Amino acid sequence: MHMQGNKIVLDLEFTPIRDPDLQAVARSEILEIGAVKLNEQNAVLEEFQTYVKPQYSRVLPRVTVLTGITEETVATAPSYAEAMANFTDWIGSDCRSRFYTWSNSDQNVILNEADLKEQSLHDMFYTHWVDLQRLHQRMYGFTRQMNLTNALGSMQIYFEGTEHGALADARNTAKILKRLSNLQDVRERIQQSHITYNDSQSHGFTMGLVFKKK
Repeated sequence: MHMQGNKIVLDLEFTPIRDPDLQAVARSEILEIGAVKLNEQNAVLEEFQTYVKPQYSRVLPRVTVLTGITEETVATAPSYAEAMANFTDWIGSDCRSRFYTWSNSDQNVILNEADLKEQSLHDMFYTHWVDLQRLHQRMYGFTRQMNLTNALGSMQIYFEGTEHGALADARNTAKILKRLSNLQDVRERIQQSHITYNDSQSHGFTMGLVFKKK
């Protein structure tokens, strides 16, 4: 998992788009971006957080319950274009950056919303993405993927902060990245762990569940 350049651990919170015509391009709009920048040695360099004002969607009540984000929270927030410009500036282009996320959905959310709003993005957003959820599943030998909190539990790490806050989720995802970067440590903790997650039961509430409920 070693690379030259910085590692951007990213998390998004978003709300569904209800218009069927718009859904053909993007199914959601971003409400919050949270990210942690790590160097090659996995030391934290900087953090980034911004709310984003949706253009076509309202913040659904169930999204507020999950994330704490309300219409008032994003009323004066920057637009998608402004937020992504600020995020790109924060990442920097002086060295290659790789994105690490929990699941493979965040890249699609960013790119689809850019298409919907006809916004140009830096080339970095189209390449160099790592799905830590899938990597965790493979390295630990679980038969299914799990949500962030349960994955932390499987690694004997406590979640710090408020779940489904983008920056808090990014911080905790960064903990998993650090742990997975140490292969020997992973092997030892697998041997020490007596918890199995290989059943089909859901172990938590995720943004995916928000989209399934109509």
